[in-house]
Amino acid sequence: MLTLLIDELYMTAMAGGPVMIPILAVGALGFYYIYCGFFGTMPVHKASHMAGVMAKAAPLWGLLGTVTGMMRTFDVITLYGNQNPVLMADGISEALITTQSGLIIAFPLILLNNRMVEKYGK
Repeated sequence: MLTLLIDELYMTAMAGGPVMIPILAVGALGFYYIYCGFFGTMPVHKASHMAGVMAKAAPLWGLLGTVTGMMRTFDVITLYGNQNPVLMADGISEALITTQSGLIIAFPLILLNNRMVEKYGK
């Protein structure tokens, strides 16, 4: 069961294209700073600032993935025309997956960051 989940996550990350690497890195760093702020291994104001930066960067990386995915789709349309939607599916999939990933990372980071500041800040 766990291996199926890991395989599915891996396939989703690969379908997102090269922009998924910075999206996942931003998410990992953001949650690391949240962890450091909640458990006191870093001052709350510093952890909050860095987590906020990561929360703001994640949707921007998702938007970049949307642009690269649509560029890939238009390249396929240029080469093969728009008669075969199967060929266009990879680029559209890349665009949607990166947008979704950026938003999925940003929302909990924003909520946890706000909670951390309310509970431990100032």
